[in-house]
Amino acid sequence: MPHQCPHCMTEIHAEASTCPACGAIRGVWGRSVESWRQASTFMLGLAAFFVLAGIVFGTWVASVDDRTTAFDGMIAFLFLSPFMLFAGGVGLFLRYVIPRMQEGWYR
Repeated sequence: MPHQCPHCMTEIHAEASTCPACGAIRGVWGRSVESWRQASTFMLGLAAFFVLAGIVFGTWVASVDDRTTAFDGMIAFLFLSPFMLFAGGVGLFLRYVIPRMQEGWYR
């Protein structure tokens, strides 16, 4: 069953993601759901990078000399934890919340 584009009133297929006449895109907040998934993959990869960087940095701090301890390494790891949490939280929001939002047409 064909639908109409809300911008140019051209008939388009019900599952079309773009209007062939005016170029309007169906999505959430002006972007397609697939582009939000790509952004979430990037953010989750960035969170994983910060976790690995925190482990390496904490291990390095703990082994600098005889005066540093594992506690110092843990503090160094926790120094990067806000970046891990932010990137992971944004990535999970983009992955699981955005696709469930109401889609609209954007030009």
